[in-house]
Amino acid sequence: MPEGTLTPQTVTIPTCDHGVVTIPEPEWCTGELHQPGGYRVDITHSSADDEFTVPIPRGAAVLLRTCLQQYPFAERSPGLEPFLSVELDGRWCPVEPNELRDLADALAGLADRLRSVSDRFNELTGAADSTPQALYPG
Repeated sequence: MPEGTLTPQTVTIPTCDHGVVTIPEPEWCTGELHQPGGYRVDITHSSADDEFTVPIPRGAAVLLRTCLQQYPFAERSPGLEPFLSVELDGRWCPVEPNELRDLADALAGLADRLRSVSDRFNELTGAADSTPQALYPG
């Protein structure tokens, strides 16, 4: 059996430790991360990534990504139930709803800080001394 068999309600995946496993496939799962021939505990349901981008002078940059995941045979949390993962700086980590809100608040605080840097830069662009030391004193 090649990459696993996908039907609208189930997915069948060959595993090295439990033979062929057929499980319900959530509608949000892309079906792309199933590893045929791997361990049953490593079977993963994963949604498409939701990318959060910011404009930069030459296009856009991905600031962070989120995706819904589930490990239906996990032996520890998170996993048995669907959970949200956030990717920042190349690292994915599961988050609870309150942690996601804390992240949003932190990003808003960073936006305020970036606006302050922009204001300071704007003030200094007409000044004679626009060296990095003038921008970031002390």
